[in-house]
Formats: sequence, structure tokens, C-alpha cells
Amino acid sequence: MKRIAGIATLKERENSFKRVIESIYPHVDMIYAVLNYYKEVPGWLSAIPNVTPVCMNNEFMDSGKFLYVNIPNVIYFGCDDDLLYPNGYFDYLEEGVNRYNGLVSLHGKKYLAPVLHFKKWVGNYRCLGNVSEDVKISVVGSGCCAFNTERLKVHIADFKKGGMADIWLSKIATEQGIPIMVLKHRSDYLQYTNIQTPTIWGTTHDYTEHTRILRSFIK
Repeated sequence: MKRIAGIATLKERENSFKRVIESIYPHVDMIYAVLNYYKEVPGWLSAIPNVTPVCMNNEFMDSGKFLYVNIPNVIYFGCDDDLLYPNGYFDYLEEGVNRYNGLVSLHGKKYLAPVLHFKKWVGNYRCLGNVSEDVKISVVGSGCCAFNTERLKVHIADFKKGGMADIWLSKIATEQGIPIMVLKHRSDYLQYTNIQTPTIWGTTHDYTEHTRILRSFIK
């Protein structure tokens, strides 16, 4: 089965993005890369044959990684521009997709109903932390996730507001009856690029909408 990776980035993160792409492209059939605030595609990226880039203005924010998700019958990998993916990573997640017939990741949170607030989770399983066993979760980390597009039907239009890709993807999966799992891993399995620019989570202060959407599907 073909492997497709989706990633969105910002011009100011190009150095980190380049390192990330180098860790991905040997292991997938195609990367769809959304280049926000780029005036043109950089030469180093054009030289990689299995990358399809598109220049945009951050309309979708983090959801841009799913701009081309509605490709039938592939394993789709959501990737972030500040994580380095090791050899064997794509095999590991694909095996998890097949084993659970679901949406898998190395990052996620577990909530109990009724959800009191976005930050009131009962389990936090970090991609850069130790997770000793596979865990069923409520909200997936979309930057290190994978799923079969025949099993989980996703379209960019499902992501109704930027900056909330994890929640939208989790809502879609839950409503389709798809299990969401974090796979066990060591804290040093993924590497963070130590990017210095602000992250979405570092600049978000109002979680009212996040909480409302969580309550709509975590029952």
C-alpha cells in the first residue's frame, strides 16, 4: 500500500523543515508539503522528486498537513515541521494502523466525560516522553499519526478552524467509530529540532472552542 505524508510549514522554519523532510522522503511514496508565506519553492525541495509543494498563506494553519488527505487506499501520515522521524518509524506506525484498524500516533491525550476543560485531561502521552504500552486515547497528536484512508474518511473541509487539527481529526475518527491509539515508544525515539519560533500551543490562550468541540464527541 502506498504511503503519503502531509506536512505544513512556515517560511521562518525552513532550516528545521529541511531536516524534517530529509528524515521523511526516503520512506514514503509522496510528501504533500504546504509552504506558508513562501514566495517560491526552494531549490533544495524541488530537487526531491517525491515532494509535491504548494505555496499558501497559512489559511489552514496546522490543518494544512491534511490538504490532500482524500486520496483513496493509502496509509496517510500526518507530520510536523519540528520532529525528526527515525528509520523504522513509518513501518512501525503502518503496522500499528493494521493491527488496530484505526488511527495511531505517538502522542495524545485521554479525557473522561463530561469534559470540564481542554486542559483537564486524565492522561497525557507525549511523543517525546516514555510510553510503556499502547494506550487508547481521546485526542490524537496529528503531527506523528497515521491511518488508512479507506478506513478513516477525512477531507480538508472537516477542519473547520485552523490551529485545532488534533481535535478535528479526533472528532472525525470518533464519529466514524475508529479507535485512536498511542503506540508505545521511548522518550528518545523522535527527536525535536529545537525550533525557536512560537508554536500554536505556545500562543493559544483561549480554549473555549477547543473545550466545546471536545464535549461534542467525548460522551
